[in-house]
Amino acid sequence: MTTDNQLHHNLYQQEGKKSLSAVLIMVCIYIFLVIERPWESIRYLEGLQIERVYAILLIIIAFLQHKFKIISSPTNKWIYGLLALHFLLAPFAYNPEFAVDQGIEYAKMVVLYLLMLSVADDEESLKILVKAYVFSTMLYALHSLWEYHNGRHVYKMSISRMVGVDSTFNDPNSFGATIVLSLPFVYALLRSEVNKHLRKAYYLYFILAVTCVVLTGSRTSFAALMVLCAVWVLIQKGKRKVLILITALITMTLVWSVMPEEKQERFRTLWDDEAGPANARESAEGRMVGWKVSWRMFKQKPLTGVGAGGKNYIGYRMSNRIDDGEPSPNQSHILYGEVLAEFGLFGAFLFLALIFSIWRCCRWARLYLPKNADDDPFSANLAGAILAALVLLLVFGIGGHNFYRPLWLWLAAWSGTLYMFAIRKGDERP
Repeated sequence: MTTDNQLHHNLYQQEGKKSLSAVLIMVCIYIFLVIERPWESIRYLEGLQIERVYAILLIIIAFLQHKFKIISSPTNKWIYGLLALHFLLAPFAYNPEFAVDQGIEYAKMVVLYLLMLSVADDEESLKILVKAYVFSTMLYALHSLWEYHNGRHVYKMSISRMVGVDSTFNDPNSFGATIVLSLPFVYALLRSEVNKHLRKAYYLYFILAVTCVVLTGSRTSFAALMVLCAVWVLIQKGKRKVLILITALITMTLVWSVMPEEKQERFRTLWDDEAGPANARESAEGRMVGWKVSWRMFKQKPLTGVGAGGKNYIGYRMSNRIDDGEPSPNQSHILYGEVLAEFGLFGAFLFLALIFSIWRCCRWARLYLPKNADDDPFSANLAGAILAALVLLLVFGIGGHNFYRPLWLWLAAWSGTLYMFAIRKGDERP
């Protein structure tokens, strides 16, 4: 009888693993859909509600497999707080309908956050999620490069610039940011990867990523790439630091030497005021104007903000004479102005708390999780990658309104999962 019960228990566990695997795979496919957005990037799928139908199917299956549940994580209260704020402040928005619509879009992102926490119950499943993100971004970059080869680009700021194949994050700056933000995770996977074919794929992706950033002509992405290289050099130890520094300098010299002249002139405006066309300087000045306008909005509505979403920001800007001169129908183009203007003090507090919570989770993960070769060091490396991506998101925030990038929530999910792993392996609860 005991043997029969034990056999039944083992079969039940095996079925649970299969169920977890099925939901995990579906979440990985959903990550690909969010990044590639085939209903925007493939002409024959244009207009089809693929994401909505797939998300509903995923939620139903997750419910049936008992995987759609709230997992305890230090980042939860800040994520759910920001979600609730969309609806609590909607009545005070410039247009409450716009705020509610934006809140629904944010809720969709939170559902994926919840599912990531639910399915990543061990280090291997977490690694699969990160690989899904990296390879989805790789395919997205390859697809975009192929379309660029076929003539798809924009002529902006007096140069031709590569764009993404979708329509949501296809702007040269947004597309460049998508590529650069994935690189810390490629590095984390590479450091613990033993499969030689996957290692080659990661190295090739670095080349692909640099190529895409150059072709976008995005100064913010180029600067962020330099920041990332500096971070990689600083975290090395001993002779390896010198080796990585030399390799980085040689690589940058080679990239600069083969870079088209128009792109060189564009990037040179980062440190040379005389370089590039006048509109390059005007673009940088526009960021400062966006910050000033955002600050004025915040002072006018410090507690409630003007309402979530770009439509509320633009609507309030155009109808309330915020600009010194003629009002501009543009968003803030700066993350910090975006949060203050749209959500007020409460939103700024929740957002800062989320950033601190992600940092704290990663700090404990790096303290408690193994970093040596005897164990798989992926989790500790992932914690470092999350911190690097967090810094990059803040850097990109200087030149873009990136609050609604899904990666903020993915970093929160992955760091929260690492925190739970650290609790299991640590001597005491952090």
